[in-house]
Amino acid sequence: MISLHSLWSLWLNFSMRQLIVMMVVASLLGCAGAPKRPTWSNVTGAEQYERLMWQAVQDKDWANFERHLSPTFVGVNGDGQSLDRPGWMDYWKSFDLKEFSLGDLSVFPDGPDMKVNYTLQASGAAGKTVIPAGGLRVVSVWQETGDPCDPKKKFHSRWMVIVTSMTPVVTK
Repeated sequence: MISLHSLWSLWLNFSMRQLIVMMVVASLLGCAGAPKRPTWSNVTGAEQYERLMWQAVQDKDWANFERHLSPTFVGVNGDGQSLDRPGWMDYWKSFDLKEFSLGDLSVFPDGPDMKVNYTLQASGAAGKTVIPAGGLRVVSVWQETGDPCDPKKKFHSRWMVIVTSMTPVVTK
C-alpha cells in the first residue's frame, strides 16, 4: 500500500515538472519579441509607422503611403514649401529615394496623437531638390482614427499622419 507521504512526494515532483515546463515555454514565447520586419498589419508604434512611410516612398508603394495620410494632411518640405495631401503625394512621387535612415528618434504620446521627432538621412533627388548633407529634422503627428466607443460599428482603428514638417539640419 502506498503511503500518504509517497503520494505527496509524487504530486510535488509532478507539479514541479509542470511548473518548469511552463516556465520554459513562457520564456521561449517571451523571446519572440516584436516582429523582425514590421508590416502595415503588425506595426506596434509610431516609430515603425514613420519607417514604413519612408519605405513606401522608396518602394513607390503609393497605395499604402496615401492610405496613411490624413484627408486633411498638411506638410512642409525641407525647402519650406507648404503642401496639402495631393501636393505631398506629388512631391514624394517625383522623388527617387535610394536609401534612408532615421536617427535621434523620439516619440511623445499625447492623447489620441503620437508626436514623432527625428533626423532623416537619405540619398536621392527630385529634379534640383536634394536632401542636404546634414539631413532633415522631421516632426510628424500621427493620429488614431476610428471610434472604439461606437457600439454600432466594429472598431477598426488606423493610424494616419496629420502633419509633417521638415527643417534642414545645418552642419558647421
